[in-house]
Amino acid sequence: MIEAEERYRHEIAQKIRSETESIEQTADKLEKKFWDKTFDLLNSNFGLWLLSSVFISGGAAIYQITSHHYAQKLINQKDFLTCEFEIENRLNAMEYLLKKAKTIGDAQYALTPMGKSFGAVSPEFEHVNITGLFFRTYQLTGINNPKAAEYVKALEEMNLDIQQANPKSLLDDQTRNKLLKVIEILKQHSIQLIESGKGSLSF
Repeated sequence: MIEAEERYRHEIAQKIRSETESIEQTADKLEKKFWDKTFDLLNSNFGLWLLSSVFISGGAAIYQITSHHYAQKLINQKDFLTCEFEIENRLNAMEYLLKKAKTIGDAQYALTPMGKSFGAVSPEFEHVNITGLFFRTYQLTGINNPKAAEYVKALEEMNLDIQQANPKSLLDDQTRNKLLKVIEILKQHSIQLIESGKGSLSF
């Protein structure tokens, strides 16, 4: 019985080895057949057309995406510079008129560019307040300067106080100098932002 069992095991082992070899040979044949068919397809007219279609359409898609990216960069750079020059234009106008202002009424007029431009660099920014202009530069560059935001807020508050004051009153030197100091700080911030903004918007 032991001898018969050993013979049975031996026969089973041989059968398993035989079937395994047969499966491996079949797999090798199928793999060779698959690659032969693939190469035949790629070498055919249809295969060449298919490959060219994939590469051409893929290349066209990449070109379109890249072109759109650069076009958007160019638009953002133009908007940023226009916005910054509008800010510079308004700050310079306020500074010039405040230096000449004698009364609160003169100061009220000098601070008009806080809300609208005397002569806008671009029509779209003509009636945008100066806070909106600073926020626009942040949207375009992602560069946020908390100190500049504080000075913009301080200038807004001083403007509100002056707009509520008696226009016939004299403008004292302390108020004038305080306004001019804030405007000068914002001008320096604007210059720095132009330099740093160029880098963040570069191609």
